[in-house]
Amino acid sequence: MLTTGHYKREHERYEVNLPLILETGASRVVARSKNLSAGGASIALVDFIESEDLDDEGSITIRSQSGDLQTPYEITYRKENVIGIRFSGVTPKQSEYLNQILETLPLDGSVASTSVIDQVSKRKSKPSITLRTRLWIAVRVTGFLTVNMLWPLLRRVVRPKVVFAVYGTRGDQRTYIPDWLMRICPPVVALAYIKDKTSPGVMVSSPYSEEELATDSNKVRKYITDLRKEFPKVNRFALVGRLPGFSMKAGVDILPPLVDGSLGTRFAMYESAMQIASKLEEATAITLSSDFKSNSWTSSIAVLGGAGRIGSKLIDDLCKQFQTVIAIDPRYVEERQELLHGSTVIYTKRGERLKGTRLALVLTARGDDILPIVEHFEAGTVIADDTHPCMKRPIRKMLHKQGVDVWKTVVTSSEYGMYPRMPNFRNDNIPGCLLEALVLNAKGDDVLDSPEIFFEAAKTCGYKTLLIRHPDDS
Repeated sequence: MLTTGHYKREHERYEVNLPLILETGASRVVARSKNLSAGGASIALVDFIESEDLDDEGSITIRSQSGDLQTPYEITYRKENVIGIRFSGVTPKQSEYLNQILETLPLDGSVASTSVIDQVSKRKSKPSITLRTRLWIAVRVTGFLTVNMLWPLLRRVVRPKVVFAVYGTRGDQRTYIPDWLMRICPPVVALAYIKDKTSPGVMVSSPYSEEELATDSNKVRKYITDLRKEFPKVNRFALVGRLPGFSMKAGVDILPPLVDGSLGTRFAMYESAMQIASKLEEATAITLSSDFKSNSWTSSIAVLGGAGRIGSKLIDDLCKQFQTVIAIDPRYVEERQELLHGSTVIYTKRGERLKGTRLALVLTARGDDILPIVEHFEAGTVIADDTHPCMKRPIRKMLHKQGVDVWKTVVTSSEYGMYPRMPNFRNDNIPGCLLEALVLNAKGDDVLDSPEIFFEAAKTCGYKTLLIRHPDDS
C-alpha cells in the first residue's frame, strides 16, 4: 500500500477548491481538492468513506468550467478523510491544461474568471478593506466578546429550547472573527439569539472550520459532546448543512435531541419548486394544471445534487407534482431512468440534460459546485439555491448574463427573528435545516410520520417559503 509519498515535488501547489471524482475499482467517490498542482493534489473526501477504503491506484476527473480532465493517479499518503495523490499518467497536453488553470487565472474578479479564482490563495494583490467594513468587523468582534463573556448569565435569561449548531468555512471565520480570537474561543461559541414564539433558542458554533470537521471525525465527536454538555436541558439540537453527514461518518447517531434538518430543507425546496413553476407559468401564460403533460418547461424539474442525503428524498416529493425529474450528480456512474409515483426520474451526471427544463433546485454541498455545468443552463431558467455556502457572486453574474433567474430559498415567519442575523441571510430568514427543529419543538415527533404531515405542520406553525435575492454579503 502506498502511504508514505516520499517523492520530489516538481510543481508549485495552489490552494484551489475544485470538485473531483475518484474512480477506483467499482467505486465512484466525490471529493474536493485542498490544493492542486500539475503533478498531484491533496484531496478531502466528501462521501462517507475512509481513505483506507480506496485502492492505491485509480482514475481522477477534475471538473472545471473549461471542461473535465481525466487522468490516472497513485495515492502517496492517507489520513482519515484526506489523501495525497500523484498524477501517474498526465500527458503533455493535460499538463499544459492544468498549468493554464492554475497559473493564468484572471485576477480582476471578472465574470469570466468564475468562482475558482476566489479560491486561489496565491494572489499577487489583495482587495482593499473599506472603512465601513472595518467598522462592521470591529462592532461584530466587540459584540462577540461581550456575549461570550456574559454567556453564563445570558443562558439563564434566554433558557433556550432549541440550539442551532453551525460551522463556518475558514473564509467565513476570518471574515467575522480574527484568527487571534478564534484561538481563545470556548468549545461552543454563542453567536446569535433566536426569537420564536414557541421555540426560543441560540445559534452556536464550533471553533473548528468546515474543512476540519470534514476531515477529522474526532473533532466532530468533540463538537457534539460539547453541545450536549453545554446545553443538557435543550429540547432540540438543529445540525446545520453537512454536519449531520459529518456526524454519521464519525459514528454519531442522529437521534433525539439531535435533528438532521432534512425535512425542513425538503419543505423549503418543495415549496420553492411550486413557486418557480408558478413564475414560469405566469411568464409563459400557461396554466400548469391544464397543460401539465404537454409543456416540458413546467412539467419537468432538475435537482442538482440528486444523489445527496436530502436530494435523493426530495426527488420522491417532486415526483408527486412533476412529470419528469432530472437528478444531476457526478456520483451517478451511468445514466438511467425509472418510474416513481407515475413520473419519470432521470439519473445522470450530464449537465446537458438541463436543456430539457427551465426549473432547477440546487442542493450541492457548496453552491459553486455547479460551476462545471453552468454553461448548460438555458435562458429563461429559474433556479432556487439552498446551498451553504451559497452560490457566490461571480457564478450568479455568469448565470444572469446567460438569462438565468437565480433566487435563494429561505423560510420565514412573522414570529421569528435572529439577532444578529446569519451571514447571507436576513434577520427573519430561517434556514431549512433549522426549521425541522422549530416544528418538532412546537408540534412533537408525530409530525415525522410522513413528509406531508410535516409540511402541513410547518404551515400550521406559520412558516412559509420565500424566494429572495441573495444578500449583498453572499
